Amino acid sequence: MFFYHQLTTAQNKINIELRYDQIFVSNINAQNSPYPSNNDSGNSLRVLAGYHINNYLNVNAGLGLDNYNDVFYGTNTLPIVANIKYSIGGKPKGIFLMLEGGPQIKLSDSFDKGYMFLVAIGYKIKLSRLLRLNFMGGYNFQKSTEGLNI
Repeated sequence: MFFYHQLTTAQNKINIELRYDQIFVSNINAQNSPYPSNNDSGNSLRVLAGYHINNYLNVNAGLGLDNYNDVFYGTNTLPIVANIKYSIGGKPKGIFLMLEGGPQIKLSDSFDKGYMFLVAIGYKIKLSRLLRLNFMGGYNFQKSTEGLNI
């Protein structure tokens, strides 16, 4: 389950999103580790800026920082992402679908480069004119060129 909140401007066209995700990892496979790891966790932070095309469609681009921990292998990823959200019903409160993806860049030896993809369904609640709270769950896949599959 992911948790995040989103801040929007008064015009509700331009939005800035700060998102924190708690990721429950079903499997981490690393070439450097002789043991596949199961049931571990990760943390993800995203900062995105976007535009509401209409009441139904929202597009965003941003930067993230993901950290994965397990007993044998831990890693960080820095994805540059684009996402698209479709709001079912086009209302400030309700269900939405989201697709997100992009490359992961390598800053240092503690980061893995590769790519990531996320598909999710969520529920949004409008708290005020400028603040929305969203809950979502989904499938996040990340593949590293160093041999890591999450």
